[in-house]
Amino acid sequence: MYRLLMFMIEDTRQKLSESVAKTGLNSQVTIKISQELDDLIIEVQRLKTESNNTLVTR
Repeated sequence: MYRLLMFMIEDTRQKLSESVAKTGLNSQVTIKISQELDDLIIEVQRLKTESNNTLVTR
């Protein structure tokens, strides 16, 4: 799961960079991709936190 999320983050970062170059920083397309990237990063952080909590409680 973690590796898939990291791949998706890298892919979305590339899309974000391309969107900024093509449509600008404030375009709706760029904002949507940026929000998707935020969601992916939050999910990775959530998984890391859960993993750390599991290690502490064992």
